[in-house]
Amino acid sequence: MYCIRNIRWIDLRPALTLTSSHTEGKTMKGQKALVLMHPRFALGGFSHALEAVVQQLARWRQLHRQRMELARLSDAALHDIGMSRVDVLQEVERPFWDDPLKK
Repeated sequence: MYCIRNIRWIDLRPALTLTSSHTEGKTMKGQKALVLMHPRFALGGFSHALEAVVQQLARWRQLHRQRMELARLSDAALHDIGMSRVDVLQEVERPFWDDPLKK
């Protein structure tokens, strides 16, 4: 029977590091539990808040782009989707933070 003594691998995710797990001290003597921890989660609540802000800014940018594309559509294309030029002007005049999906 063969034994594997050393295992080496190439880590394709260099941002991940080994850190102590939340259950450390509850394991058997001589046993150390480690978990993979991504640096952006190491900061805790701040990183989640920052990520939420970035996502909100991306959503606002997406809304602005969609409204500008809607304004560029021809009258025939607007008729195909069931909108009039007045509807488009009302939509384009809305502020970028006015998200119709957020209620």
